[in-house]
Amino acid sequence: MADRLFIDNQWVPTQEVLPVVNPATGQPFGTAPSASRGDAARAVAAARRAFDHGPWPHTAPRHRADLLRRLGQALHERREEFADLVVRESGFPRPLAEAVHVRSAIDFLYDVADRLLPSMTFTTPLNPHAAPSMTGRPQTTQGVVAREAAGVAALLTPFNAAVPLTVHKLASALAAGCTTVIKPSPHTSLQVLLLAELVEEAGFPPGVVNIISGDVAAGVELTSSPGVDVVSFTGSDTVGRTIAAQASATFKKVVLELGGKSANIVFADADLDRAALEVVGNTVTNAGQGCLLLTRTLVDARVHDELVAKVIPMLAAVTIGDPADPATVMGPLISAAERDRVEAMIRQGQAEGAVLAYGGNRPPGLAQGFYLEPTLFTGVENSMTIAQREFFGPVNVVIPFSGDDEAVQIANDSDYGLNAGIFTRDFARAHAVARRIRSGTVNINASWGINPDAPFGGFKHSGLGREGGAYGIAEFLEHKYISWPVGAI
Repeated sequence: MADRLFIDNQWVPTQEVLPVVNPATGQPFGTAPSASRGDAARAVAAARRAFDHGPWPHTAPRHRADLLRRLGQALHERREEFADLVVRESGFPRPLAEAVHVRSAIDFLYDVADRLLPSMTFTTPLNPHAAPSMTGRPQTTQGVVAREAAGVAALLTPFNAAVPLTVHKLASALAAGCTTVIKPSPHTSLQVLLLAELVEEAGFPPGVVNIISGDVAAGVELTSSPGVDVVSFTGSDTVGRTIAAQASATFKKVVLELGGKSANIVFADADLDRAALEVVGNTVTNAGQGCLLLTRTLVDARVHDELVAKVIPMLAAVTIGDPADPATVMGPLISAAERDRVEAMIRQGQAEGAVLAYGGNRPPGLAQGFYLEPTLFTGVENSMTIAQREFFGPVNVVIPFSGDDEAVQIANDSDYGLNAGIFTRDFARAHAVARRIRSGTVNINASWGINPDAPFGGFKHSGLGREGGAYGIAEFLEHKYISWPVGAI
């Protein structure tokens, strides 16, 4: 069904299609439907009908959980097919596609269905309260706070984690009782359209899940439509700012998970072998295309040279190539345009006086596809463009510091605040520093900690709201207070 949109449980053809390019070869291997603004409006109308007149917002949580569990089972049964598509469409190595992109999505669906949703309370009674009434006479009232679905949710997902992030947003919105319209990045439409087949198989009512693909026009319709109540977007802060402006005209609730230029603080007492391995992982995972990757390495000046000396041979040992090859560690970037952008930033870093300690070129023997060597800069000052702007490519910058205060100052000297890392053997010190860092997540002796109950999101330009666990579901809920005088009923 890759040539059609999924609207109101029907497969709807479009007048236009977009090529789907394999970033490992640079060649198209298929097409995806390109929704017009009219197509997007029809998807919103279907979701609106399903919310306003359908049963979904009023179904029991256990029924919603049953359907989410069925969706998880369907994804598990077709996990190999999804992993193959992630490799071809995203260019991510097969082990990463299986474990991070598909397995984590399955686990999240089961977690919402079997644990999070059954434990949630949607009605909370309040204690009686005495206060003056409108007549001026004292009156004791009691009531409840109802947590209700916010309405129609537009879910806009990025190319770098199309399956897991779509599933995270979708499961959270559906658990809350919202109806949805999903639009993926044009680079990864097929992965998300394939999810529509599972939605159909699981038996969701018409209009509850609508999936369209396309470019800017369809997205603008979703973010500006008065029929949409919530917009959840993951992507760059530049696009996030535009989406927030478009949504503001109709006072939509907006959840934005945006960019990062996350700091990784390596103290002199750290296990430098482990820290070096993490630096490499944060440089090459997803070819550096991850907002939570720690791409600013802040290292105590006393061990700066030692850490760099450990990192460079590790980067040189990274196997770059065909993501379908089990031996591949790093695949290509998503497109030629993205590679050109990263290369321009590398040149800018050199022009600003940073030292290109490793990489910076296209790897030999890989003329086809959008490959780039893992790249490390030293001699970097935090004021440089390469220390402030997000590369979204396999580039890491190393910045020396002296003392805890300077480390914290450099870490916080950024428009972003999504993720952070601290490497030290002194846990008390790490915890004290973590409390001072302006970031949504701080990990000690690790790059990130996966916890289904933890909130994920950022400070400053890294976004608004949170995803993950009950925090993510709460973003799709509104609170209503219902009260009555004691003794009146």
